[in-house]
Amino acid sequence: MVKLQLRLPETVHRKVKKIAKKEKLSMNQLLVGSISSEIIRYETMHFFARRAKDFKEEDFLAALQEVPKIKPEKRDRLD
Repeated sequence: MVKLQLRLPETVHRKVKKIAKKEKLSMNQLLVGSISSEIIRYETMHFFARRAKDFKEEDFLAALQEVPKIKPEKRDRLD
């Protein structure tokens, strides 16, 4: 585990403290969770950006042609 000193604007500190109290978490737990979520968001965004570079519309349309043309079961319909 690494210890990190962090400077926060007073307004941000107050909000973090208020949310942590409301959620019954320590400020550390709240901040670690928030930072972890941001890392996941960032990595997911970049994963799909890399995958999108290889996207070929003609391959996608060809794959769609392989999907059987049948009505979905009643429980799977949106109507």
